[in-house]
Amino acid sequence: MIALSIGFITAAAIIAFAEIFKKIDLTFFASLNLAVIPFIYIGFSIDPHSLMLTIPGASFFLFLAYWGYKKNYMLIVAGLALHGLWDVVFPYVSSVAPHGYDIFCITIDILLALYFYLKLKPIKFIKA
Repeated sequence: MIALSIGFITAAAIIAFAEIFKKIDLTFFASLNLAVIPFIYIGFSIDPHSLMLTIPGASFFLFLAYWGYKKNYMLIVAGLALHGLWDVVFPYVSSVAPHGYDIFCITIDILLALYFYLKLKPIKFIKA
């Protein structure tokens, strides 16, 4: 429950930053979040086996963030949602991941994916 609460607070702080500074390029900010979040996992990958799995995973999300910024923002939204799957697997990869880290990260990933989807989704006008 604590991890979930801290995840909500962290996601709310990131969203508040984006809302306060409305002049930022929201697509770039979303891609930056997707690019940075996976690299935190490298800090929890101290043994070679964990690093061999974590570095390619973090690189995948980095490239997804770049492609999402350059091509289509939905790749960023999908990347944040997919990162939730990595959050579930990561405690089995790393022996030093803190207890509750998976819940904390899933909460942030899902909330940010929803936020960026809703904020970046183009408005479709209905022709009468």
